[in-house]
Amino acid sequence: MPTNTSSILRFHAPDWRRRWCWLVLAVFCLIACDQPLHHGLDEEEANAMVVVLDRAGYQADKIRDPDDGDRWAVTVPSSQRVDAWELLQKEGFPRRTEGGFGDFYPGGGLIPTATEERIVLQYATARELQASLLRVDGIIDANVHLVLPEKPRVQMSGSARAEPRASVLVQWRLSDGEPPLDQEEIRQLVSGGVEELAPEQVHVVMSPVATPQRDEAAPELVQVGPIAVAPSSQNLLQIMILLMGAVIIALASGLVFVVFRARRNKGAGGQV
Repeated sequence: MPTNTSSILRFHAPDWRRRWCWLVLAVFCLIACDQPLHHGLDEEEANAMVVVLDRAGYQADKIRDPDDGDRWAVTVPSSQRVDAWELLQKEGFPRRTEGGFGDFYPGGGLIPTATEERIVLQYATARELQASLLRVDGIIDANVHLVLPEKPRVQMSGSARAEPRASVLVQWRLSDGEPPLDQEEIRQLVSGGVEELAPEQVHVVMSPVATPQRDEAAPELVQVGPIAVAPSSQNLLQIMILLMGAVIIALASGLVFVVFRARRNKGAGGQV
């Protein structure tokens, strides 16, 4: 009895392309589990964001930014992305990038007027002071507004002289218990950075910000099919399920091939 061996092999031979598809699918599932929150960060800010998220119980990590190899991105599991993003917003991340004298002071080519120089100096100085406040641990955000009066070329005797003044808004983390700097320390910092600015001319407003804390007694669970697991175990469980599925498919294919070959050999022996 003629046998169509090629058709049997085509039907029962292991489908390597299918197995590769399963492998690629597993890799893509593993990669897709972590979602980027912010990208284009410098390493210092990325580290600070990871620390804040880790303290709150989120599974955060930093990776190289795919769009810029010199920058960094912060990732969390997809199930934690919304809550983690809200936490970073409340913590003042990502920090605003404010330029200082180098970005705002006019360069060569044009001669600025005295008024232009005063306005640029006022704005750049405020940004420098703001950057100094943001470097203090516990301060989430800060805004500094300066008023530098124009100095008259000739000071008339007996005429009142306008003094520089400033207003500062500082948002600090309420969970720390106490503000990292008190109002007097902020006045000293700001007045020390502006010529002729007296500490009593600096008005400071302190605004505490409550940051959410994750409940450690009732950890968040995520669903992987019918199974609820901790977010940290989600990736491992998904990989195990995919591998078990691939093994079951391979075993089932081998069993079908063995049974079919045994029946065919039995039928061929009975016709001799």
